Amino acid sequence: GTTGAGGALGYWGSFYSNQNQIATSTTVAYPITLNNTDPDSNGVSVISNSQITFANSGVYNIEFSAQADRVSGSGTDSIDIWFRKNGTDIPDSNTVVTVSGGAVAAKTVAAWNYMLELNAGDYVQLIWRTSDTNLELIYEGASTSPTRPAVPSVIVTAHQVMYTQLGPTG
Repeated sequence: GTTGAGGALGYWGSFYSNQNQIATSTTVAYPITLNNTDPDSNGVSVISNSQITFANSGVYNIEFSAQADRVSGSGTDSIDIWFRKNGTDIPDSNTVVTVSGGAVAAKTVAAWNYMLELNAGDYVQLIWRTSDTNLELIYEGASTSPTRPAVPSVIVTAHQVMYTQLGPTG
C-alpha cells in the first residue's frame, strides 16, 4: 500500500516561574526566567534558567502567558515582549502590552503563541523590557475563600507540530 500520513514525534515542554520578574532599568532587555519544569516534558528543556532548548529538529508552537502588574505608583505604561533564537532577536516578534492603573490594581496578561522551525540544539528565549520599573511580571501565591491555585508570573509551553515520521506501508 501507499505510505501513510506522518505523525508528530510528540516532543514538548511545559515551564513556569513562581518568582517576580523585576526590571531595574527601562533601557535594558531582560530574559524571562523559568524556574519550574513539568517532569513529564519530553525533548524540550530549560537551560540557564531562560533558554528553552530543543533536543530534536522540527516545527514547534511556543505559547506563553505573563502576568504584569504595577507594584507602586499609577499611570499608563508598557511592556514589550519578544522572542530570541540562539541569542539573536527574531524580527517582527515583539508585541507591546499596555498596563494602566494603580499599584496592585493594574493586572494585565500578555499571551500569544509563535511558530518556529528549529534544529536540534537550538534555544529560544522570551525577552522583555518595560517603560517603567514599577511594572513587573508578578507571581501570586495560592488563595483561599474559595481555594485557588497560585498564579505564575510566566507560563511557557512548547510542542512539536511538524509531521516528521512516515506511517506504515502495506
